[in-house]
Amino acid sequence: MRIALPLLFLPLLVLMANGCADDRASQDTSAPAPEAVKKAPHRDVEVKEKPSRKAYTAEELNQPYSTVSPWRYIVTGPETQYFERLVGTSKLARTVHGSGHAVLVPRDITFKENRDWKNLMEEENAEALNRFVRAHILVGVKSKKSLEGTYEDLNGNTVAITSDDMGQLTCGGARILGQEMETDKGLVIPVVGMVESIRWN
Repeated sequence: MRIALPLLFLPLLVLMANGCADDRASQDTSAPAPEAVKKAPHRDVEVKEKPSRKAYTAEELNQPYSTVSPWRYIVTGPETQYFERLVGTSKLARTVHGSGHAVLVPRDITFKENRDWKNLMEEENAEALNRFVRAHILVGVKSKKSLEGTYEDLNGNTVAITSDDMGQLTCGGARILGQEMETDKGLVIPVVGMVESIRWN
């Protein structure tokens, strides 16, 4: 009888020990660790705080001319497609984009009235094309507020911006429209007409 009593308690002790272990296991799975509690809300916040696309104003969306550089101005301008083709075909696109010089940009009407420009696109006329584009790039223009003066174009020729009897500014054969725009990488001077006539040789 003395031996039987402890033998009866032995299975009971084993059962109790298993029960405690089960309770601990159930507590581990049902209660997340404090770190997990902190991470879950953090993930939710990250999803909500994704960067949204910039909301542009109507003025920014409708502005037809880019002020990044003279080249971007020419590319985005609705009235500069012919000069864009000429500059893009020439070797001067990078210069127009980032030189910091002033670029006289002829409006499309200039080329509609003089169809000789198409021949500049021919491979054999590459030098004439480069010369034509360089004639429209002026060195030394300080500000759009004081354009009148004598400058040098990228061909090395002296070019003057002068005022006529009517107070209209001109440069060679081009009439300055008074719509100058400062870009991040140079001044744009819209014109009608060519600063210099096309020279084939």
